[in-house]
Amino acid sequence: MSSLEKSVKRLAHALDALDARLDDALAERRHSEETVAAARMTARTAKTQASAAAEDLSDAIRDLKAIIGVKEA
Repeated sequence: MSSLEKSVKRLAHALDALDARLDDALAERRHSEETVAAARMTARTAKTQASAAAEDLSDAIRDLKAIIGVKEA
């Protein structure tokens, strides 16, 4: 096998390896983006639930104050 043929084969292997690394990097990036999107959705849900809980707690405090006769300032 000539040195040119060996060089071409080495180049082909190097390009295959580069292609595989690029595929891995793109897959990792997609995975990271999906993870970030899921975390954002979870945060939005938590914020909504916390807001609802705060309103419920405020209502309960107001009701308790009315029951025990505490006047609002």
